[in-house]
Amino acid sequence: MTSTSGKTNMANTTDKAGATTTISAVLPDIIQTHILTCLDGPSLASVASTCSQFHALSSHEHLWANICHSTWPSIVAPRVRHIISTFPRASRSFFSDSFPANVAAAHSSRHASIERTPELIFAVDLFHRRRLVLSRVVETETESEWFRCSPFRVDLVEPKDVVQTAMEYPRSEEACEDLSEELMLSWIVIDPKGRRAVNVSSGKAVSVRRHWLSGEVQMQFATVVNGGERGSASEVALCNVTVTCGNEMQVREACLQMEDMDGMHLNGKDSLGIVQRALEGKRGRLGDQREGRNRYLEFMNSKEERKERKLRAERRLDTFCVAFVLLSVASLSTFFLL
Repeated sequence: MTSTSGKTNMANTTDKAGATTTISAVLPDIIQTHILTCLDGPSLASVASTCSQFHALSSHEHLWANICHSTWPSIVAPRVRHIISTFPRASRSFFSDSFPANVAAAHSSRHASIERTPELIFAVDLFHRRRLVLSRVVETETESEWFRCSPFRVDLVEPKDVVQTAMEYPRSEEACEDLSEELMLSWIVIDPKGRRAVNVSSGKAVSVRRHWLSGEVQMQFATVVNGGERGSASEVALCNVTVTCGNEMQVREACLQMEDMDGMHLNGKDSLGIVQRALEGKRGRLGDQREGRNRYLEFMNSKEERKERKLRAERRLDTFCVAFVLLSVASLSTFFLL
């Protein structure tokens, strides 16, 4: 189907007498039951754009619901399923909002209002070699002063709760690199009131590191997002998902935090504004996870450069202060000697 005659081969079939008929002659139930149900989301969307018949057949809710449930097992939770049913096109809208992985990279030109989001729901799924490792749903309110003034942090695993996995402990840098390719994380933020969703995970891990002392393995799934206006310039921020595993590769911690260019963790109010801009912004293109990783590396480089500039400025200020003190002491000494 990749040749120049592919469309003709798809659209036409030949019967035993040699006559050519279009695929529209095939019963719609057969197309929908035996063909469309075998497709993934991007393939189904491509088929829907071929002709009006396929568009109608591909728009059935059960097709997109099955794709969403197989892609993100966490959303089978009753409340999440109900919220998705209220989206403009139900499961199809949810899929287009939440896929591909690093959709939060695009900026929104609209002004974000945190008052429009009284609560957030987080649907999280972690896969290792396409096997489900962790699947959870967490809800949080966003209107209290405690949430808005405290550092923004969403924890998926309770302190005394650990999740056993079949992952092998990475004992070398090469093993860490392999593990980063084998993992796939989805962290979908759902706004029930606005009926929007966005996946703030980078998909594949941007880094996998072993702690030099404890031996714990830290896996980062980070996405660069629009941090809003700071003064006259537009800032970016890091939506950072960290998964920590113990020596036996059991998941001990999985949390979401927001970090600015200075490495400071943002509070709930600022983080909610970032989430709003991500929810209202444009979505990324298929297959741009490499671009998301490059944006993360650029963010980290800019962060280091900014830190160096601040250190140089502080050293210059310290030098000036020391020189001023020495000059003052010398002036006072001269005054008393005279």
